[in-house]
Amino acid sequence: MTIWKNCTCDLYFFDARADLKDPGYEVRIDGDEMVISYQDDGEWVNYKGKDLGGGHYELIADDVSRAMMHWVPNSEIIEGFWQEGDNFGMWRLYLKD
Repeated sequence: MTIWKNCTCDLYFFDARADLKDPGYEVRIDGDEMVISYQDDGEWVNYKGKDLGGGHYELIADDVSRAMMHWVPNSEIIEGFWQEGDNFGMWRLYLKD
């Protein structure tokens, strides 16, 4: 298992909200499983899912939030699309040890 504990994220919203450069993300990859975790209002949110092939991961959090992420092994960036309820956008995570 590989764990990156100090990741930052460029977060893009498809509405009028500002983009964020958000620290404090954790990424775990174990075989074909990926988990992206971050804190929201003091609670951990965990997006978890499997590699669908070719480095494309479908992740789900709390059965209502979804993400499609792409990662090339040994790359320092994971990026993709997220949706949480009626909110959606893109994110790019920078993997750091």
